[in-house]
Amino acid sequence: MQLQKFGRVALGCMLAFATLPAIAMPAEAETYMHENGTADFKTAPTRFAVTNWSLTESLLALGIAPVGIPDADGYRDWVVEPPLPDDFTNLGTRTEPNFEALRDSKPDAILISSDLGMAYEKLGDIAPTLVYSIYNRSGPAFDHAEDLLRKLGALTGNSDKAEEVIANANARIASAGERITKVMGKGRKIAIVRIIDDANFRIHGDTSLFGSVLARMGLENAWKGQVNSWSFHLGGIADLAKIGDAELAYIEPVAPTVKAKLFASPLWKTLPFVRSNHVHAIPSSWTFGGVLAGARFAEQLADAIEASANP
Repeated sequence: MQLQKFGRVALGCMLAFATLPAIAMPAEAETYMHENGTADFKTAPTRFAVTNWSLTESLLALGIAPVGIPDADGYRDWVVEPPLPDDFTNLGTRTEPNFEALRDSKPDAILISSDLGMAYEKLGDIAPTLVYSIYNRSGPAFDHAEDLLRKLGALTGNSDKAEEVIANANARIASAGERITKVMGKGRKIAIVRIIDDANFRIHGDTSLFGSVLARMGLENAWKGQVNSWSFHLGGIADLAKIGDAELAYIEPVAPTVKAKLFASPLWKTLPFVRSNHVHAIPSSWTFGGVLAGARFAEQLADAIEASANP
């Protein structure tokens, strides 16, 4: 009898609790690893401030508009695509972000690269700060750009989109490589440079963004000399002479006065690739960009080489 009575009471209690409104359980905190450790969030971050253009480009590739972006005018000149959103806080320069503007942008998270590591703790006073780098490290930059996009995809809940962007970019790069090989044939080498002034050039190495994209295109980089930790060599006309009769592509924008002086130089005119008319101008492509910058460069290189072959 006592057991039966206890059973009826227990059943009654269960039915009573079943009729109570559901109590919302607190969301589980999310923890994300980055180069300086981990960052914890009680809820998933949705508002991101970024301190360089590769992070800007990568978030935009995922369909996410950063709330804070540095040097917007420079981005429009040098990176170009994807276009910036209409509404964001301009954070000042990439090397010295405006901390007041950062606070005003009210980010859930701040994304930086290792070159701004000295400000990591100070930035952390504003919002959780995560460090993701493509450059100033060993290995092909395009590989690191893919890795960065995947990490941002995980951070933002857009992992599928990240894989879609990476697959599309690689398809564009492969197609561009096929176009170039069709024009030049196999075995031609290509040097990629930025013209600093009429006497100084950045010559990009194998592990730079442009060098690593050339490899994915099935093409060979003509520069085999030393490079710095950013995978370029700051050299002069004598260094360009070492390239021999390769294809030389230079990246715009270059000041018209600088180009005029360089191209009129007797030394420039003696270079083998100049005498052979193997010089190609590439529209704005960001040297230190992400996956989309790599694909954009590949297609613009193919456009330039095709145009030279069919003037």
